[in-house]
Amino acid sequence: MNLKNRSITIWGDSILKGIIRDDTAEGYRVLDSNYVNRFIASTGASIQNRSSFGMTTMKALERISRSVQKRTPQEDEIILIEFGGNDCDFMWKEVSELPHAGHLPKTPITVFMKNMQSIIDTYISRNLTPLLMTLPPLEPNRYLDWISRGLSRVNILNFLGDANRIYRWQEMYNDAIVDIARANNLRLIDVRRRFLESNHCTDLICDDGIHPNEQGHTLMHQAFMDYIHAC
Repeated sequence: MNLKNRSITIWGDSILKGIIRDDTAEGYRVLDSNYVNRFIASTGASIQNRSSFGMTTMKALERISRSVQKRTPQEDEIILIEFGGNDCDFMWKEVSELPHAGHLPKTPITVFMKNMQSIIDTYISRNLTPLLMTLPPLEPNRYLDWISRGLSRVNILNFLGDANRIYRWQEMYNDAIVDIARANNLRLIDVRRRFLESNHCTDLICDDGIHPNEQGHTLMHQAFMDYIHAC
């Protein structure tokens, strides 16, 4: 597939934004050599990256609906969508304070699937077929340590039952992405499989347990390039 000068619009969260952990006061920064920038350099594609830190499908649906009203569809436009990592997250401060309460994630799974379908339908109605992406896996113990900063790790763990539930919970949302792609006959870039195939998967993830590090971005770039070469 020749992507030189083709227009690609990306909607996602901090993963597609290219954000990694660092030791600054902010705690995060955009990696200059993130896989989106590498993809631009490798293909010559023109990319509008609308990804944002903390983005959920609910926020994205509203922004996408406004965005498509301002744009003229182009025959060669490609839309890439990646969500779920923030949707499946909980309000950990509330969990820490009331571990035995019935907490819901930011976006319950049924609402997440409905939102994803609405995003897809928004583009299909404009004769644009979006491309979906799976979620890189998280490292549950690191992530538990990260979300427990300043909170009660014991209470959060009591709510979870075991640390690996964080992994399983995120995987449920990833499975939903795969099911939605299949149901809509959409193409899927399966970066999660690349991580899981690695002999050193945890070495590809930052110390917060969820953001891919620079080596992780290298792997994702390879996944994207392999996908393009296979098309």
